[in-house]
Amino acid sequence: MRKMLMIAALLILSFTLAFSATGTLHLIYSNGQTVKADGVTYYDFDVQMWLSEGSEIVGSGMAYVEYPEAIFGKTVVMNGNVTAELTGILGIRHPEIQVNLYDIYTNDTFADCFAITFEAIFAGLPNMELFYEQVSADSLAPSDLLHIRLTASAPGTGNVLFPTYIPGKDNLYYNYYNETFSGGLDISEAYEYVEIAADTTVPGPEGSVQLKSLTASWKKSSILIKWSTLLEVDMAGYNVLRSEDGVNFTLAASYVTDPSLIALNAASARYQYSDAGVVPGTSYLYKIEGVDVYDNTILLGTVQVGDDLVYTLGETYPNPFNPSFVVPFELYEPQNVSIRLYNMAGQAVRNIAGGVYAAGNYEFHVDCNDLSSGVYFLRALINGQTSTQKMLLVK
Repeated sequence: MRKMLMIAALLILSFTLAFSATGTLHLIYSNGQTVKADGVTYYDFDVQMWLSEGSEIVGSGMAYVEYPEAIFGKTVVMNGNVTAELTGILGIRHPEIQVNLYDIYTNDTFADCFAITFEAIFAGLPNMELFYEQVSADSLAPSDLLHIRLTASAPGTGNVLFPTYIPGKDNLYYNYYNETFSGGLDISEAYEYVEIAADTTVPGPEGSVQLKSLTASWKKSSILIKWSTLLEVDMAGYNVLRSEDGVNFTLAASYVTDPSLIALNAASARYQYSDAGVVPGTSYLYKIEGVDVYDNTILLGTVQVGDDLVYTLGETYPNPFNPSFVVPFELYEPQNVSIRLYNMAGQAVRNIAGGVYAAGNYEFHVDCNDLSSGVYFLRALINGQTSTQKMLLVK
């Protein structure tokens, strides 16, 4: 009996070791400094990491950054006031690691926080593991991950830090084989002091707007471009630019001459323009530009349309989301549609759409109340074409 218990204990221990990476990851925010360039003041700092036990490659993860909004303003990602650059073990050996910035600004989250995610594009492939660096095991010489730059808009003091209110932080990092770290994540050193002097030159005022959706489709001999926006602030209007070669653009319409393109400056708004200056049988690329009341230009997005277009898949919204999001798409003829949501381990957690759908507009509302915070992937297969969108759930 004792022998059987020992065997069972060994099996449980083996199973635990097989599906849980060793050690505790220690996240560090460091090297904070104020930088002036071209009349603009920035605050720079680094994100570093070390592993207190074992030898591991970090394959994917995310770092949250809470910042003093009195210095940097609200929703810095949406307003283009933050950049993140891969460094150290993420940028030296294999620069194709993917990184994204997310604005943490939804109905019940925060305007003074953003998230940075990264992932190794070959995660899980043993023959590609040699292209990635292991995390330092030395607390005095941690591994560099990211270099972050914030644009200052006012003088002041404060801290950039990993907020303590983020739930599920122990499950934010995975090793190269998508196993979580048994010791979780230590954020006790993930903070840096910020000081922007009162005589600092700061950038001028800017409007802001967030693109919710953008579609374009043939309507007889013209092309109808539709877009919707969120959180318009100090916007004057929108311009529609058209290109046949994808490089050279001409102005197809402007709010200056078309009153329907004047910004409503609303929390949510819809716009459209019917372009009759097109030739059937030709593909076109459109750009939608917003212009604020201070004469700054903001690129909202681009959309491609051709004579063989059979569907348009819009951007899911909101993103980040909590706890639900909407998947909009339009079919111009019946199509076989498959849309699923996957977690970072490649497991399907939602079957959103499947089967043959008739021509028309669709909006699928997806509830993820039972899922934990983190990164997910929305994969759509329509007309034999696959597209993937990264989604961020923040609770």
